[in-house]
Amino acid sequence: MKRPRDNQRSRLYASEWEVFGWPKMEFKDMEQLEDYLWSVLENRYVQSKYPIAREIIAGTKKLKVSAGQGHRRAITKREPDFTRVTFPRKMRCKWVVLHELAHVLTPWEYAGHGREFCRTYLHLIKLFFGEETQNKLKAAMKKHKCKYSKTHTRWKQPLTQEEKDVMLARLLAGRNK
Repeated sequence: MKRPRDNQRSRLYASEWEVFGWPKMEFKDMEQLEDYLWSVLENRYVQSKYPIAREIIAGTKKLKVSAGQGHRRAITKREPDFTRVTFPRKMRCKWVVLHELAHVLTPWEYAGHGREFCRTYLHLIKLFFGEETQNKLKAAMKKHKCKYSKTHTRWKQPLTQEEKDVMLARLLAGRNK
């Protein structure tokens, strides 16, 4: 299955830049970063909301963390047997770790930085940075037109073919008047 187009990546990056600025190296070595990453995955709220976090902690899904030599940005890459997350030296800070973990926790069938990813990311920011930082990031996302909420629709479920036919008949009757 092909992944949907990632059409709001630059909007999200602009929002992050506005709130966090350029990443400041908070973790001196990979061991500290990995300790933080695993503490996020082991958090009871993360465990209860995201089934993949439980699978990673249980060992049924594999997560490999690497130093990312030769890369400029942190990267999350899904392989058939495992997920790899790389953190170059300049990208070793808490908000970047949460950003990459949001990629890991968001189901693969959604866009890379789409609504579902942003919703997961905002949840992680709230848990580990607090509601004030989450509200700042939401405001920046709104400013840069980065979508993070569920799609809004009047209907709870998709319309049946009968309902569509009735609506079409009404539309055509209105045009014929």
